[in-house]
Amino acid sequence: MGAISQSQLLEYINALSLAMVDTAEFLDTHPDDSEALAYYEHTKMLFYQARKEYTMRFGPLTKGDVNTKNGWTWVNDPWPWEGRC
Repeated sequence: MGAISQSQLLEYINALSLAMVDTAEFLDTHPDDSEALAYYEHTKMLFYQARKEYTMRFGPLTKGDVNTKNGWTWVNDPWPWEGRC
């Protein structure tokens, strides 16, 4: 993803998240749709890759992303919704 900005990466993660939710809702009524299942898995892979990149470059998005090797760092920096982007 290279030179993508923090706000662009967060927007991309949000778009992927929405695509996953929408596809999951479709799959609730069409559980045997192999194309939808493949799309969901592909989108999920992109989502986790983007979240990993975001965490490496800008810090954790969720408490599950916190690296605890240096203690509980979740509260050290402003969160994205606090104007960090």
